[in-house]
Amino acid sequence: MTSALIINTHNQPDYLSRVLQATSRQSQPPDEVLLADDGSTEETRRLFEAWAGTQKFKAHHVWQKAEGFRRSRILNLAIAAARADYLVFLDGDTVPHQDFIADHRAAAQPRFFVQGHRALIEKKAAAWFGRNSFACDRRRAVFQNQISGLKNAFRWPFAVRKIKHHLRGVRGCNLAIWRADLLRVNGYNEDFTGWGREDSELAARLLNAGVQRMDLRGRALCFHLWHPPASRAHLPANDGLLEKTLREKTARCEHGLSRHL
Repeated sequence: MTSALIINTHNQPDYLSRVLQATSRQSQPPDEVLLADDGSTEETRRLFEAWAGTQKFKAHHVWQKAEGFRRSRILNLAIAAARADYLVFLDGDTVPHQDFIADHRAAAQPRFFVQGHRALIEKKAAAWFGRNSFACDRRRAVFQNQISGLKNAFRWPFAVRKIKHHLRGVRGCNLAIWRADLLRVNGYNEDFTGWGREDSELAARLLNAGVQRMDLRGRALCFHLWHPPASRAHLPANDGLLEKTLREKTARCEHGLSRHL
């Protein structure tokens, strides 16, 4: 099994640099990394290319023109460019634990997608978390009461895996899906623009297609760095798209991955 890490970003070079540093320190590196860049400026391109030139695995910068929040489309472009069997998704403001990829690879099973979880780094600690050694930064953040969701901040002696049949807790910042299953449901639905619900709608179609959800706790840790919230202006429309998928039990979207293959 080959694995790819897909990192999505938009004009957060400081946070992205920390995510890339953590990617370099993985105990089991991915076979390829794809940066799904939703219209960032040249600063992000230069940062990524300088980093990619120092890595032993393949690294690709997948970019689209800035035309508002088009996360679904840029993720489909990255999925189309990926060559690995198993795709792990991570946000560019979310620092992965050193065993993040290894844990996802260990959890992979045919006809399952894996939902991991995150700890939240509060505003004060977001200024420095991820710049130094992981253990030191986590300890400092704990002592300063700058981590929310502590149960997701530490690897447990035994991973807890549960099959779930609902969408609560689905987030694209820590998600792993077989590429074949993404092809089956036609990837992300590009009718989604603006923030919200595109990950839940993808998960709903995977479930409708017979791909089960495995919820993973105590492994595949990641740490979301605080930032101002995105606009929720498109959320009502996106809620409507999700409700339609649930009501009609849709397994494959019309405007999706196939546009880029």
